[in-house]
Amino acid sequence: MTRLELLIDRLQVARGWTQSLIADIEESRWFEMPGPGVGHPAWQIGHLAASQVALVHMRCFGKKFSDVVGESIIPTFGRGSTPVADKSKYPPLAEIRSMFDGIHEDAIGLISSMKDAELDEAVSGDPHPFLKTKGGAIGMTAMHETFHAGQIAMTRRIFGKAPLR
Repeated sequence: MTRLELLIDRLQVARGWTQSLIADIEESRWFEMPGPGVGHPAWQIGHLAASQVALVHMRCFGKKFSDVVGESIIPTFGRGSTPVADKSKYPPLAEIRSMFDGIHEDAIGLISSMKDAELDEAVSGDPHPFLKTKGGAIGMTAMHETFHAGQIAMTRRIFGKAPLR
C-alpha cells in the first residue's frame, strides 16, 4: 500500500465510523446540545465538511472556499465557530448532510488524482502548527474527523444510545 492509498484509507475509515455514529440519531435530536459548550450533531457534521474544504481543497489544491461551497457556512461551521441550539441559525439538515457527503466525495476524488510524491509538497495558506505538507494536511483531515467522531459518540451516550463498540 502506498502512502497515498493509506491516507485515502484512513479518510474512508474515519468517515465510515462517523457515518455509523450518526446513522441512528433521530432527526429531532440533530440540533440538540448534549451539554454546555458541546456541539450538536448538525454542527459537528457541518464543521467536518468545512474543515475538509480548508485542509484538502484549499491547502492541498489551492482552491478558494467558494470554489467548493458557499462562504456563508464559514461563520456557522468554520474554525472558531460556536455551536448554538437555535435550529433556525443553520441550513436544513438535509443540506448539511448533503454538503458533508459531497465535500468528502470530491476530496477523495481530488486526492486520488495525486501522485505519491505530491504528498511531500508544501501546503498553501497560513502556517499551521501541526502540518507542513499535503500529506500532513490529508492525515490531519482524518485525525480531525476522529476527534469529532469521539464527540458524536459521547453525544450518542448522552442521548441514551448504546455504544457501537
